[in-house]
Amino acid sequence: MAPLEHCHVIDLSLLLPGPLATQILRDLGAKVTKVEPPYPGDYLALWPPMLGPVSGAYFALNRGKQIVEIDLKSPRGLDQLAELVRNADVVVEGFRPGVIDKLGFALNRLQELNPKTILCSISGFGLSGPYKMRAGHDLGYQAMEGVLSLAGQKGLFNPPLQVADTAAGSYAAAMLVMAALLERDRPGMGRHIDVSMAEQLLPLMTTQYASAAASEMDPTPDGELLSGAAPCYRIYRTADGHQITLGALEPKFWLALIESLGLPELASAPYHGGPGAQAVIDKLTEVFATKTRDQWAKIFSSVDACVEPVRSFSEVCQDPHWQHRKSFIQLQPPDGRTAKVPKMPGSLAGFATREREQ
Repeated sequence: MAPLEHCHVIDLSLLLPGPLATQILRDLGAKVTKVEPPYPGDYLALWPPMLGPVSGAYFALNRGKQIVEIDLKSPRGLDQLAELVRNADVVVEGFRPGVIDKLGFALNRLQELNPKTILCSISGFGLSGPYKMRAGHDLGYQAMEGVLSLAGQKGLFNPPLQVADTAAGSYAAAMLVMAALLERDRPGMGRHIDVSMAEQLLPLMTTQYASAAASEMDPTPDGELLSGAAPCYRIYRTADGHQITLGALEPKFWLALIESLGLPELASAPYHGGPGAQAVIDKLTEVFATKTRDQWAKIFSSVDACVEPVRSFSEVCQDPHWQHRKSFIQLQPPDGRTAKVPKMPGSLAGFATREREQ
């Protein structure tokens, strides 16, 4: 039996953070009813590329959920939501702060309908504080919390992964909902979980903030070990225009690297950065540019030096390691094609899940 087999979740959210959180819960066994407004509904469904009538992103984030259309601006719609809440364990919402209260579904109202209901609110800056009504997206949250101040290797940087939406939003929400379910069952009442995507980025940078406190200085890309300033932890371009990554932080990995490259003179080089580091970077840049990405990958496949190729999504899907671990599932969208998407955390960890139900 899946861990959340008897849990019923009402999802009032749109786009990515809330739906991914409830997809995690759903794949761990929860029944998820996703409430969407009348057309266009969740507008993520309309963003190409499409898998049949909806976008690929929407299809992957809402597998196996019951989708119901409810107009929360109408009295009838509010009555419909109240009926759903009577039998719900969790309500997840992503409105601006205060909207759920104006709709008449603040925590005290939810608990009148169902005393053990847990309300999880996911917003940019949280339910309190000077910024609570500020609009935002992932890029802005990373800017506000200092993440982008560490972006190195020169030039403006748009992070390709929405870490605030997903790790700081979806994953934090799913984790805290499960903690609240445990708390409620010991016994207890429901609670209101306040997830600020910007704020939840801060724990992800605990080591960086601790280092800044210890040095009494703001970190900068040029002085940050993991931002490309160090020769040993950096991306290098290969002869075919692709890229290879180097993560030889520990001495044993650095020594294995320079031995494989035939560069014994770099044994005592400042590979962690500092004075003289740029000369080491220049030398490695020159060397890595002499072979293709795949040639380097083959050379280092049997060398313990933390050297890995930068690969495309299709290459990742075909990787024999992830095929062995069954890290992806095949979805069957209505248009008859198949779509391979990553499994959710519960399934990856070996829990009984409902992941294959669509």
